[in-house]
Amino acid sequence: MPVPVGISILALSILVWAGCTRTGHSVDALESAEASRAQRMAWWQEARFGMFIHWGLYAVHGGAWEGKQYGGYSEWLMSAGIPPDEYRPLAKRFHPIEFDADQWVSLARDAGMKYIVITSKHHEGFAMWDSGVTDYDIVDATPYGRDVLGELAEACGRQGIRLGFYYSVLDWDHPDYLPRHRNDARPVGDADFNRYLDFMKAQLTELLTHYGPVAVLWFDGGWEHDPDEYRSEEMVRHVYTLQPATMINDRIALPMDFATPEQRVPEEDLPLCPWETCMTMNGSWGFNRGDTNWKSAEQLVRTLIDIASKGGNFLLNVGPTAEGTIPEASAERLREIGEWMEVNGEAIYGTERTPLDSLGWGRSTLKRLPGGDHILYLHVFERGGGEDLRIAGVGNLPARAYFLADSLVTVGARLGDEGLILTPERWIDTPHATVLALEFEGPAVVYQPPVIEAAARQLVDFMNVAITTPGTGLDIIYTLDGSTPSTGSSRYTGPIRITGDATLKCRTVYRERFLSDVVEATFQKVEPITAVSERDLRAGLRYAYYEGEWDSIPEFTAMVPAATGLTTSIDLDVRQRNENFGLRLSGFVRIPSAALIRFVLNCDDGGTLHVAGREVVNNDGLHGTQARDGYIALGAGSHPLEIEYFNRLGGKTLKVEWGARGEPPRPITPEQLFHGP
Repeated sequence: MPVPVGISILALSILVWAGCTRTGHSVDALESAEASRAQRMAWWQEARFGMFIHWGLYAVHGGAWEGKQYGGYSEWLMSAGIPPDEYRPLAKRFHPIEFDADQWVSLARDAGMKYIVITSKHHEGFAMWDSGVTDYDIVDATPYGRDVLGELAEACGRQGIRLGFYYSVLDWDHPDYLPRHRNDARPVGDADFNRYLDFMKAQLTELLTHYGPVAVLWFDGGWEHDPDEYRSEEMVRHVYTLQPATMINDRIALPMDFATPEQRVPEEDLPLCPWETCMTMNGSWGFNRGDTNWKSAEQLVRTLIDIASKGGNFLLNVGPTAEGTIPEASAERLREIGEWMEVNGEAIYGTERTPLDSLGWGRSTLKRLPGGDHILYLHVFERGGGEDLRIAGVGNLPARAYFLADSLVTVGARLGDEGLILTPERWIDTPHATVLALEFEGPAVVYQPPVIEAAARQLVDFMNVAITTPGTGLDIIYTLDGSTPSTGSSRYTGPIRITGDATLKCRTVYRERFLSDVVEATFQKVEPITAVSERDLRAGLRYAYYEGEWDSIPEFTAMVPAATGLTTSIDLDVRQRNENFGLRLSGFVRIPSAALIRFVLNCDDGGTLHVAGREVVNNDGLHGTQARDGYIALGAGSHPLEIEYFNRLGGKTLKVEWGARGEPPRPITPEQLFHGP
């Protein structure tokens, strides 16, 4: 059971005092968290695999309401039009007498999972612990009357599993949360969003002071306000003050410690920071009795491997029933994953993103040993015909090669023209994926085509170009005249300054042996577009506001707007509702000096940006907040600007930044925006 609230306040004061230096000067919790990020996240990046648990009152209805079974996410059913006073009585029917914390934790541990994240409060607003700031919780509002988070924390402690809490910033029940959901008819006159945030902060304090070490604080629902409105910095500073070793995800309108792609494994768009894919086993996070579309154990194992091969973590979800049991279909798959992990777990834990290109027969992971040696793990999904396995891109022989399922089976290795060739004396086929380990004395030499990195392929005066290779111990040779690089070509030692038209070609070399295909990029010197006359321009942009439901930007110019006017900034302040609306901004943007200009369009949902009649950024479609950029050469002065945007449901964002080549992007100021007569 949690400690009394009075004691938690004392604990809070002690923790805050502990965050001060001996000289009495306060140590900023955010700065400390930034400095300690690598240390805080070391266990998490070693773990790679965790369990997500979505459990709340929504388990009672199991995706059904008034006899009708709904598809999709059962935990979102309240948003289908159920007012709080009709939803709250579900608490009287929530009586999970079969809940066994040790059994849940054992299931996760035996599956090879190293941590658990459970919903402490989802969007429905119901607290799964004994909260001191509301009676709408599992102890006070249900016949069960027990604190399941406390029991789970104790079970995790006994079994060596780390515990984290999911917490929804969004709250469809709390009277002070704004904006109301579109189906919530409660008046908003007395609502005070800051009062809700005080409530949220108090609940976070309880979670962070009652249950021992909290490994992860997993926010969600942070798409309806910006960071200032959420007081996001205040909240995360508070979290780090109470639990300096915890980790925070990216769903409180700030990037924080790790990114959280949902229901997908990134392909080319791998996050630049640590990341974790969260995914359901069927089509719902919460228990949905009508959803039997289960992913197979093989699909889940291969998804785990795919994620690990890209350097990410996998948070795999279960949705327990209202009785407190994890559905057998989920448990069965977890047991099967556990059998695979018992044999092959070392090829997942503590590994990092593979240096190899995509492999037709499967995936690979890499482990760096303390002495500098490497182990390259080959996860074979479909090996095809023949007994040999070819690994393109490996340039040196392993000291030892073997199957994790049977290390005594001899595996021969030799180098060929295209890389490493393995020939086992016989194949050991393991369900879901067969894993071979290649132990190297020192680093594995992996060669790939080099990558040409430049801000753009056009330049006004000059462009600095970098060439990188993911391989180890490789050289890069290049030419700028379009000829094929040879042994006499220049060796890359640092960024290349290009001042005119050029065709850059490059390739990787290892000990004077050409290892990669030639990669090329063409650069063109361009004249900036001439600015328009500013004689009749006036401050601000014209806007046209529209309402409707779209999946992509419609033809706004053929529609009648709901409102028009002038605005001095690029944002969504002129909107008249939070969902299903569109906006078209038009006018001119002033550029202080001729340069290659980078524009960044950050939006949720879709948007496009045109300058001087040319599409510079296309960020259209249904998606969460994401940024895309584009370049255009502009002369000093004002240029025609057009921005189109739409929002369907959920979060809403529209931001535009700009910067000359080499400068960090910055917001377009009101002093740069104009419209014509």
